[in-house]
Amino acid sequence: MDFEWIENDLDAEPPVVWETLKPAQSHLYTWVRKADRRFAQSFGRLLREIRLIGSEWAALRELYKPRSSSPVELSVAIGMSKGGASKLIGRLVKKGLVAKLTADFDRRFRSVYLTRQGRELVAFLAPLERAADREFFGPMGNNRRYRLTEWMKALLNGARSQHMGQWVSTQLTQNTFPKLDANAHAKDLAKAEAEADALSEYCKRVAEAAALGTTPPSWESFCDLHPWAQ
Repeated sequence: MDFEWIENDLDAEPPVVWETLKPAQSHLYTWVRKADRRFAQSFGRLLREIRLIGSEWAALRELYKPRSSSPVELSVAIGMSKGGASKLIGRLVKKGLVAKLTADFDRRFRSVYLTRQGRELVAFLAPLERAADREFFGPMGNNRRYRLTEWMKALLNGARSQHMGQWVSTQLTQNTFPKLDANAHAKDLAKAEAEADALSEYCKRVAEAAALGTTPPSWESFCDLHPWAQ
């Protein structure tokens, strides 16, 4: 029995077109991110020896100065939220590396500063960090290392940050971003299953009509009687 005409009545979905993407390795940010992670892993082994993590070291480094800092100043300097910096300070206080100072004019205001142990720890670790930096980037040579440092400073200055902020805002207004549906895959599977059941039921009806010598139902009429088949 020839069912070729049935296929012509079905609304087949267009085939999926896979666009060629450039590999992630072709983007500079990929290598910058990998270098950052690789260095963090190497220096992180030294930090773990004294039970510190990278964000805690960044805070200690920032606090290594003659005056105290407010939690807000610290959060901005190390790129953390105020809440995150507050929790970080709490951990450093428990480790005996940082102390809080309450101002006389406002008991709610607290500045933070390094304890003696904290200052000594920073003085010990800073040369190791500098040595690790030179060791990691050693294959570049001093001249390339210096030029790369200057280029990165230029990329990360305030003007470039403002430019990228404006660029992202433009993309948000010029593009319609897709809305993600966590249940989309389950819906697709249910739809495919319903369509398969509908086609199976339709073929059964056609076969029965052929056996009885009656006119088989059209796909359109079948769908009208069974909306779930559409």
